[in-house]
Amino acid sequence: MNDAIYTFGNISIYGFGLLATCAFLWGSFVFFKKAIESHLEEFHVLDGVVMSAFWAFIMGRLIFVVLNLSTFWNHLPRIFLFSNFPGIERWGVVLGIYLGVWLTVRKVKARPIDWFDFVSLGVMSGTAIFYAGLSLLTYSWQYGLLGVAYLLIFIIGWDAESKYRTYGWYKSNKTSAKSGLITGFSIAAGGLFYLIERLMFGHLSLAECLWSVLLFVGGLVLVYIRSGRTATEVIKIILKHGRK
Repeated sequence: MNDAIYTFGNISIYGFGLLATCAFLWGSFVFFKKAIESHLEEFHVLDGVVMSAFWAFIMGRLIFVVLNLSTFWNHLPRIFLFSNFPGIERWGVVLGIYLGVWLTVRKVKARPIDWFDFVSLGVMSGTAIFYAGLSLLTYSWQYGLLGVAYLLIFIIGWDAESKYRTYGWYKSNKTSAKSGLITGFSIAAGGLFYLIERLMFGHLSLAECLWSVLLFVGGLVLVYIRSGRTATEVIKIILKHGRK
């Protein structure tokens, strides 16, 4: 999967690195387009792209090192030897992307959750591209299926982003609900698809199962918190249907 697919002179292009780059560029384009359509300042949006790229790489590598301490412990220079000790953790990359945008939003004193919806669309679209390319490199239908799943979620999210705040089931009795639906559902979908991926390849550990459940439940909780519904309303609905 990480073999050189093209070499000219002393420079080699590796499949994994090319896929990661293409996925990030496409996700950045989606984020940029949606953010500009929502009248965010172009300079700040581009700043967010640069910051997310930086922190995605840092966090992805750092978490990979932490998860593989036996390889890097007492050999810290190995952290920087990417050719001999390659590796980057996917969830570290995603965390770094959100962190980079959050740091940008802090400087402009905006609401992070408003930006995170756009970031989530970018992450889902980039992930779809990555899995589609991975299926071609590895001849794996499982990765292709995951790519299609992320693509469908992205299409639904793209269509819903501009109007979900008026959905009756989301805003309840309020005029409009807060931002966060796209972010919450993308987190929940990420957890669900990660669980499915590990099951399809038969490599599901207890820690991975717990992490998947945490993401899935956490994403749905975020949707509930950001919606117009209250705990009292939910309890009343449950009691009402329970009597029937």
